[in-house]
Amino acid sequence: MVLFEAVTPHPAAVSAAELLAQIETVIKRHVVLSDHAAAALAVWVLHTYTFDLRDTVAYVAIESPEKRCGKTTLLSVLAALACKPLIASNITVAALFRAIDTCRPTLLIDEADTFLAGNGTLRGLINSGNTWRTAYVLRLARSRPNRGRRALENTEPGLKKYSCWCPKVIAMIGRVPDTIADRSIVVPMARKLVTETCAPLAELHPAEIKSKCARFALDAGPAIAQSAKIRGEGLNDRAADTFDPLYVITRLAGAEWETKLHAAALALTSPPPPQNSGAELLLDVFALFIRSGREKIFSRDLVGALRDSAGGLRSPTWKSSPINELGISKILRPYGIQPSIFRIGQEVSRGYVGAELHDALRRYVPKAEVLARIEEINRHSQLQAEARAEAESEAALREPVPPGTPQNEDLNASEAAALRRQLDCPDAGGKTM
Repeated sequence: MVLFEAVTPHPAAVSAAELLAQIETVIKRHVVLSDHAAAALAVWVLHTYTFDLRDTVAYVAIESPEKRCGKTTLLSVLAALACKPLIASNITVAALFRAIDTCRPTLLIDEADTFLAGNGTLRGLINSGNTWRTAYVLRLARSRPNRGRRALENTEPGLKKYSCWCPKVIAMIGRVPDTIADRSIVVPMARKLVTETCAPLAELHPAEIKSKCARFALDAGPAIAQSAKIRGEGLNDRAADTFDPLYVITRLAGAEWETKLHAAALALTSPPPPQNSGAELLLDVFALFIRSGREKIFSRDLVGALRDSAGGLRSPTWKSSPINELGISKILRPYGIQPSIFRIGQEVSRGYVGAELHDALRRYVPKAEVLARIEEINRHSQLQAEARAEAESEAALREPVPPGTPQNEDLNASEAAALRRQLDCPDAGGKTM
């Protein structure tokens, strides 16, 4: 059975930059998606021809909020361009690792939402398959000699190692699981507008591109294999591993493509704001310490502030724990943060020390989110101060002046404005006062 069509390398050497531009143009011709996604996917297509030369392999996670957002169309375009594409709308764990071990394909899984949820074994296999050192599964295997039932029963079972190392595309409705998204180029899809048009897949003719990709892999293979690891600035460790083989390719394509890929990497790996997580609670507690200016806060005061929507706190409804002293303690404990007993004034109780949050914040909350929250707090405080000043000014103007009270020699703003009006306006006789 022939699973893949043979690809003949292009007869002449190809320019990596021109090839990437050609792939990008084809993708954007058939699918409506962002410029960042088109650029990253163009490099990823070329990566499928050279993935076994690096330590990590990049995944693509295509997610859409609803049906008819183009995810299957994009998956079809990638399948047409990638090296040895193997499409599966549903697949068992056994079939998955056997297909990968035998063929080393580019695996494209459509409708993953129908069978990935609740299948921890399959998710674990996908998670482990992006680093070649861990991209294996072990299974019991029994040889089956054709010498009758007695011989089969006496055969000792043994362990066999199967590889799950290959590029993968996972397309699904809804959000891709975090553990998969963390290893992927995440491409969000949306329904196209009436004004947005795409060429039909019948007009997609990938033979020339596949031929050029095969030639590029032959010529650039040694340089890709020997290149030092490239870490994109601003990426976390997992994202840096995912994009390393793509950065190596763009380095061969020139500075323009390096810049385009880096911008795409930052855009397509930026995590959404944390929801119902310990990281969000860390950020909220940090905001409370900043706003209050305290070094220590009792647990009951912390609970009251988190239940109150004022003050810039997110007031989440935690899925795993309620907003009470015990629930908050359970969420923060894995981060090495525990309540202690201390005194504030004449009162002694359990609570938290602000300095103990700093290490966890540095490790688990992106710096950009911390800085954004500080800016939000400062802006909120400034608006509050302005509102208080206006209220105090209005109250002072409304308050009657007791008889005999000496007047301030300096005019306030409203008095000065009134005096200017008197000096500039004509009186009833048409003359200036």
